[in-house]
Amino acid sequence: MYKYFTNEQQNTYEFDAYKSYTLNQSEVKRQAFSSGSADDTLSKYYHFARINFYLSGSDYTSNNPLFNNITTIGDKKQQSGIFLNKFYSAGSLCFISQSKFNEGIKPGSFNLTDTTTTAKIVDDKKGNLYSTNATFSQSVSALSSSDNYVGNIFYDIGAFSITETASFDGSNDYTDVTSGDYSIEYKGSNKITTYEWTCEALPNELNNTTNFTVFHSNGTDQLKDNLTGSNVPTYITEVGLYDDQNALMGYARLSKPIPKSTKIPMRFNVRMDY
Repeated sequence: MYKYFTNEQQNTYEFDAYKSYTLNQSEVKRQAFSSGSADDTLSKYYHFARINFYLSGSDYTSNNPLFNNITTIGDKKQQSGIFLNKFYSAGSLCFISQSKFNEGIKPGSFNLTDTTTTAKIVDDKKGNLYSTNATFSQSVSALSSSDNYVGNIFYDIGAFSITETASFDGSNDYTDVTSGDYSIEYKGSNKITTYEWTCEALPNELNNTTNFTVFHSNGTDQLKDNLTGSNVPTYITEVGLYDDQNALMGYARLSKPIPKSTKIPMRFNVRMDY
């Protein structure tokens, strides 16, 4: 017994699901960078950071404003509130494996605790990182201001940077953050698609059972004698979903059998997440 769905009986919507992660320094790829360093790797990562993340805040744009119009990972032109004005000759980039954040990092969930320097750094939901326990600051502005921010987080690719070079407590510099022992906490996001169907059975529909145990074993498709009365309804135990070739895609099992009404319409809502 099959019945086709109408467009009004089908619905699709998406929502973000979040999973909490805690990683230590061994689970994060850190790469320091330094301009003009004799170490070729440090020098190459400086150029990598400048071109991919900080082009709009680098010396390129001061010499040629045309570079301000180029879309980069750090400046997609759609972002609002991200500060990219701190790009000095040295800093560090850290990369999280995509298997540890799925489709992105939830803004406002990032928390870094550096046990070597005692720095505690969080994000401001806009892509900026700032220290919550800094003794020194660049100005009296808010800790997350363009004066006091210390780096950036790029939520959709699972990367973050420490670009401030000053001291935050008189004895530890920001350039030392992530160079020793540290841990990070954050929430990774995963987009879930939910398909919803409204399965309707009118009073004159789907009143026959497919449960073979109610028939006589003589093969005549006759109900057993104790099930022939009018007071014995058909019970609904499962709702199956089939494609156009009548292949079963999935089914929903009810917590208990429901008698099929022959007087009022019945509706069952079936949801499936992918």
